[in-house]
Amino acid sequence: MTIYVLSNRTPVDIAKPEVFNADTAMLAIFGTYNQKQQGVLLPEENTVQWDMKQADTLVRPLLVASYTEAGKQKGVLAMQRQQLLEGAAINSHATSAMISVYIFAYDGKQWIFEKGKKEVTEAGAFGEAPGGRLIRLGQDKYGLLFSGGDVHQGYTNDYAFIISLSDAKPLKVLELNMGESNSGTCTDVVEEQEGMMQACWENTGKISFLQNAAEPYYVIKLTTIGNNLPENGSRPANKKQDEYFVHTAGAYKASKEQRLKAAKTVPDEVVYKAGDTQTQTDSIPNLERRKLK
Repeated sequence: MTIYVLSNRTPVDIAKPEVFNADTAMLAIFGTYNQKQQGVLLPEENTVQWDMKQADTLVRPLLVASYTEAGKQKGVLAMQRQQLLEGAAINSHATSAMISVYIFAYDGKQWIFEKGKKEVTEAGAFGEAPGGRLIRLGQDKYGLLFSGGDVHQGYTNDYAFIISLSDAKPLKVLELNMGESNSGTCTDVVEEQEGMMQACWENTGKISFLQNAAEPYYVIKLTTIGNNLPENGSRPANKKQDEYFVHTAGAYKASKEQRLKAAKTVPDEVVYKAGDTQTQTDSIPNLERRKLK
């Protein structure tokens, strides 16, 4: 599949871009892309004219980043797929978005598709997926960390999940409860506590990464601090709890091994400065599928 970008240039294989960014990666996956709208409509023939009334799905990039794994330069594209109804994205509170992830490898000249998964996980609210970032999951292992939250009738909940990029296919390997509260329907004034207005409670979680011996994947530690059910209308003392998760058989699983407490904490800059997150650039024109060969 090729397209002539300029009449005096040799054909460019859009499935193997020379430059990796949100525009070129989306074009490589779908064979068409609307740069002005920064997305693709499915079925794809609706993309160029941006006919949302005839489409059933809107696809847009969430994150594009590059990193080096096993000595190879890699690029990752994460996108969200939103369902459309009568020409608009469904944005009800309970509606999530499907997250897709695709990985490319650079061969010195072009970015070659390596692996991907159309449906990795559904997440988010109001039709939108949560934000994500590239992280290091081990000494030569990588992943995407997504964080989000929601409010339901005054009750809040925060969550995080990790998608591994170093397995055979992109895979959600861990999901964590990062905290909850009743902050939208509470008071610490005992005299005001009646009906829906309750005593306040809250707990929050923090993720840290640990190197345990020479294991290829980091251990993940979740520290939760807070209180849950107030007693007699007053806020109880905060409690701290540590949970450990180890990578085994393609996923992170809870572990109570005492030796994990002695594992060395990996500095945040090592975990979170895992590569280069890219912004979208104006690198290609809108492309009509019928002109592709």
